[in-house]
Amino acid sequence: MAMYYVAIAMLTVLLVPGPTNSLLLQSGISRGLSLYSLKLVAAEWAAYVIQISAWGLSIDALIEHYGWVVVTTKVLAVMFLFYISLKLWFSIHQDPDGKPSPISVSALFLATLNNPKGLFFATLVAPAGTFLHVESYLSFMTVFSLVVLPVGMTWVALGAVFGRKLPSIISGNRVNRLVSLVIGLFAIIALYNVAATTMFT
Repeated sequence: MAMYYVAIAMLTVLLVPGPTNSLLLQSGISRGLSLYSLKLVAAEWAAYVIQISAWGLSIDALIEHYGWVVVTTKVLAVMFLFYISLKLWFSIHQDPDGKPSPISVSALFLATLNNPKGLFFATLVAPAGTFLHVESYLSFMTVFSLVVLPVGMTWVALGAVFGRKLPSIISGNRVNRLVSLVIGLFAIIALYNVAATTMFT
């Protein structure tokens, strides 16, 4: 598989709204394009690299001998997304300017570490043999890094732009709750996919 096809697949998936992108958007609204937002994008990158590497190196053996571990991991990931969603929904703290309080670096790291997109990249986007050879692995991760970092900054930039233009009536807690709904919906879809895969395999 040519690497530009891999890059296009990565770009398409990473541009889809999900837990991590929603949190980056929220950070852009609350903090703008700042050093803090750069830390969040770096945390996203690190979490994806760890998750993709772990899945890529272990998925075949786990599915064959310990299928329940894969299912349990997916369920726990979904539960964490529900937790993030509820935490945002019931969050009432705001900065003095009325903007939503920013998500912490650790929370975004954990949300990304549990993001099902990582499993998708490891199992469906990575070319065969990617995790068997150092050269192939480094090539894949280089392409991934060149895609995920600009996309992450794009989501932050969108938040920064909309944060300046949004009227105060939809700022603050309303932003938190909108992001909460997006993450909650994503978690419901992920849970359904886990259940469907488990029942019909």
